[in-house]
Amino acid sequence: MLDLLLERYALRYASAVARELREEFPSGRAFWERVRAGELAEAVVGTEVVREFGPGERAAINLALEHRDEGWVLLLDDQRPFREAAERGLRVVCSPVLVVALHAEGRLDAQRALASLARLAALGTVSPHLLAAALAQIAAQTVEGGR
Repeated sequence: MLDLLLERYALRYASAVARELREEFPSGRAFWERVRAGELAEAVVGTEVVREFGPGERAAINLALEHRDEGWVLLLDDQRPFREAAERGLRVVCSPVLVVALHAEGRLDAQRALASLARLAALGTVSPHLLAAALAQIAAQTVEGGR
């Protein structure tokens, strides 16, 4: 899905997020390969307005707050930080919603969309309610559009 994200957004990350993505894990390896390739850019947090949550979520929200007027979209999968970001008026999206949107646009077929949701479920960090809602949407889109 990272290729599709790169087509859609200019991706930035906070150093606190990078520290959480260790190369011994597949997602960390993929992240660092993209950083070394120059496809992801580090952004520095200037002001720490939000002080709760883990360091990565906190830094990501603070970056998005600093760049609110530039139209930054925040990608967050953890429910509490997601809610906080939305309540602060940030544009925020979670991976299951992104998968549904990509499927609706025809960028992911049903098999790839379901595989993406399965990978998210295996991580154990994405809300089961969000995953269930995304599965229902993919099923409805597949029936409607024959994808």
